[in-house]
Amino acid sequence: MHKLTGYIAFAGLAIVLMSILSRFIDLVPIRYRTTALIVGFTLMFLGTLWRVVTEMNAKEKEE
Repeated sequence: MHKLTGYIAFAGLAIVLMSILSRFIDLVPIRYRTTALIVGFTLMFLGTLWRVVTEMNAKEKEE
């Protein structure tokens, strides 16, 4: 489960970096950059939040 959440967070990071680098190199068209930033930050946030929640649930089950 932790690998999946890590992959989701890193996919978000890759999308954010790609949209930032597209200002210098034409990777993403101009009209999709804002959408890519929103999707990337959302994936990073949800991946991290999902990992924290699963770790907290695992700690509660151990007790």
